[in-house]
Amino acid sequence: MNVLVLDCGSSALKATVFAGDGTVLATTDAGYPAAPVHHRRAPEDWWRATMEAVRRLPLDGIGAISLTGMMENLIAVDSDGKAKADAALYSDPVGGQAFDALEQRLDAAGATAILGNAPRPLMTAFKLLALGSGGGQWALPGSKDYLALRLTGVVATDASCASTTGLMDIGTRDWAEELVLLLGLDVGILPPILPAEAVLGGLTAEAAEALGLPPGIPVLNGCGDAAATTIGSGAERPDEVSIYLGTSGWVAGVTGVTERAPRPYYRLAHPLHGGLIEAAPIFSAGAAAQWARETLGLSLAEAERIAVAADAAPGGVLFLPYLNGERTPFVDLELRAGFANVSASDGQGALYYAALEGVAFAIAANVEAMGARGPVYLVGGGAKSAIWPQIFADVLGRTVTVPEHPVLAASLGAYRIAAKALGLGVGAAAAGRVYEPRPGRAGRIARQAAAFAKATGMLRELAR
Repeated sequence: MNVLVLDCGSSALKATVFAGDGTVLATTDAGYPAAPVHHRRAPEDWWRATMEAVRRLPLDGIGAISLTGMMENLIAVDSDGKAKADAALYSDPVGGQAFDALEQRLDAAGATAILGNAPRPLMTAFKLLALGSGGGQWALPGSKDYLALRLTGVVATDASCASTTGLMDIGTRDWAEELVLLLGLDVGILPPILPAEAVLGGLTAEAAEALGLPPGIPVLNGCGDAAATTIGSGAERPDEVSIYLGTSGWVAGVTGVTERAPRPYYRLAHPLHGGLIEAAPIFSAGAAAQWARETLGLSLAEAERIAVAADAAPGGVLFLPYLNGERTPFVDLELRAGFANVSASDGQGALYYAALEGVAFAIAANVEAMGARGPVYLVGGGAKSAIWPQIFADVLGRTVTVPEHPVLAASLGAYRIAAKALGLGVGAAAAGRVYEPRPGRAGRIARQAAAFAKATGMLRELAR
């Protein structure tokens, strides 16, 4: 049995067909038209992109569909599954005023312990307070929830998406009625929270005709994109770590249990067990590498070549990758980037290598602060580099595994959820490159790490 995975992202809909052992058979994507209003999107754009992308794929043998996509949205739909207004996306700040008005009452009610996260203005609840349901019968938080409705006619979400609403009890994984009442909302407009591996229903005749697939194919609930990326990287068991290297980056640590005690990380209910995914974001990951390439006048191929050459005998140049400030393990929006310890003999290779290493040191600080001690998995566009994963292994002092398709991590996570539900394999899905820390580099890495920490403190003082 092949599995079709739909990943409803912010800029495109990605459709991927996996064989029953996790092998990627085909993948494609379809973009959306320009949105007339920033932070908003017509949900119908997602459906049109789904039809466009799926029609490009080989459809023979597809026996199930699994879903992932953006979280923390507000998508108001009626009982027929039709959107009543443009979706307010995760980045929409429209709920800020409503949050400010209720922050003290939420704090007094112990909302942080109930939610597992401190309430934040971007959460779905505050978008709902600002915009209302738009006449819709349901308020959906996940872009994949809208696709599920179009595919099956069933209204549902999963616990990872519900974690971002500001309305779910992290312990019970159900709607926190005391918070819903405090906010003056109607729990009846919130979708049922079902397991990620739940089969929502069969593909309707209408959806089947639109996609060119047989009706009745089971559609699985799936989960939000950050949770799917963590699972798709390979980090599923407690203490394992997923690192995402996109334009920005994040560290995701897996816990085995749900603890309500506050932690300085955004927490998602883990879709496959009773633990959590704790995410620590950094502002500049791939963005720092791209800035370095552009500033040094290098193409990606040239930058990779000179970084590999520099790796033969790396020097002491430091790069502090705080181009736009930092979010974790400390919050300092005034902090800016800088090079240090540069000598007259250091050229493009030394500077670019320092940029890659600097991002690794910044992420390593988050891994250390989080306390996750297990294996490390690296995904995202940066994981395709010939040298960056090895730098991470050296800096972290741990084995680093890169999946075969690191840019398909979210889709692979949705596949793994389907595989668990349907009894399929994940052998090929888990295959990838493995990097071991080089013992001969440990002394230099320790010196560089100490210098990086000291230089970060100096830069923060300079910013003040």
